[in-house]
Amino acid sequence: MSRALSTVILLLLLVPSSASAVEFRLDGFYRARGEAYNTLSLTRDDAVDEAREIDRHWLSNRLRVIPHFRFNSNVHVFADFDVMDALRFGANPEILPAVGVLQADGRGFDQPDALSQSVIPGSDYKESLFVRRAWAELYTPYVDFKVGRMGNHWGMGLLANDGNCAMTCDYGDTVDRVQIGTSYLDPVRVSFAFDTRAEGFINRNDDTHSFLLSGGYLGEVHRVGAYIRWTRQPSNNLNLGTFDLWGRTELGPLSVEIEALMHYGTAATTDIGVEDLTILAGGGALDAELAISPWAVGLEVGVATGDATPTNSTWNTLSFDRDHDVALLMFEQPMPSFQTPETAADETRVAAGNIDISRSVSGDSVSNAFYVRPRFEIDVVDELKANVAAIIALPVAPRAFGEDEPAFYGAEIDVGMQYTLFGNFEIGGRAGFFFPGAVYAPYTAFAFGGELRALVRF
Repeated sequence: MSRALSTVILLLLLVPSSASAVEFRLDGFYRARGEAYNTLSLTRDDAVDEAREIDRHWLSNRLRVIPHFRFNSNVHVFADFDVMDALRFGANPEILPAVGVLQADGRGFDQPDALSQSVIPGSDYKESLFVRRAWAELYTPYVDFKVGRMGNHWGMGLLANDGNCAMTCDYGDTVDRVQIGTSYLDPVRVSFAFDTRAEGFINRNDDTHSFLLSGGYLGEVHRVGAYIRWTRQPSNNLNLGTFDLWGRTELGPLSVEIEALMHYGTAATTDIGVEDLTILAGGGALDAELAISPWAVGLEVGVATGDATPTNSTWNTLSFDRDHDVALLMFEQPMPSFQTPETAADETRVAAGNIDISRSVSGDSVSNAFYVRPRFEIDVVDELKANVAAIIALPVAPRAFGEDEPAFYGAEIDVGMQYTLFGNFEIGGRAGFFFPGAVYAPYTAFAFGGELRALVRF
């Protein structure tokens, strides 16, 4: 879709017709964020001075506009527009389509994997105005229907995360879906969906489709359910089953949430050069919080399996969704990352965005890890909150990092504050201090970073 056509569509959507009885509502947010990091290369060795990255910093925008058209109580149409999304200050937008192929990192076929060089990691296919989602919903006394391009979310967001958390989310899983669900059994809900994840040539067997059955008891206080998905790609004979169980309960000031998931499947060929691949991976997380005003304490524990022998024909690595963030640096910023040296060819530096992550041990999601994350938050004064969190992480399969089996990713301490003005304007910031462990050897220098953000909700 051209930029001009996208602009015309947005303007038409934002001007409700006086000749109809359509109810119009506009939601969304604007976020400005500045980020700065020191020594993501995890080394201060002068011997690699040309390639190591000492400082990285940038400013970025995100304007998300979500119009909602209510034709009556039964028929609704939604859209989701991003304007200059995750665009760095001073950069120009580019367009790069998502790649809907077998993901080599265990992400469960939910996210695109290409990045434009004019945007920071956190955005995949962008232009000045991007029509991100558009879908319709029909409600009847017995069943509900949804059709279109919509967000995909389940439970804690370990597997499917729609990225709608305004403050910290960067990606968001989007699917083209046809869904039918029960409504007369509330609070028991059951839905069946058909997703098209990659559409290739017409009448060719290169498409990727998923069939999804989900639901459970989804009350206001207690919730428990299951998410079962089968993904099929005939061109490489991929069959992948995903099983996810989730529950949440609130017992007065105590809330507890838990999610466990597993992938199992096979593929005759893959884009990583392995034939007759077997996929078996799993993990989960538990999060508990006790909130008694003006303070709250919480504890999150999570695990994602890894590969002791990554080069064989069995894939055991599970990666949580990239929008399930547990820290500011660890499992959020690929480390160690280097800048391409000045001696590299210009086309190499351009292709890599001047950042080399080929030696990174950890990436932008929890993978091959067991972690513990205690946290504490307090309301300092009205509308002002302060928080501190720590994360300690160990590899599940340490042999993946060498025969000496290093057994410690490291520890990180994050501190932050958030202040709300006038009900819908928020400002805040975080600082993170990372102490890398033996997994990153020989690059184990202390790293730190921070972010400042302003958010307007509407």
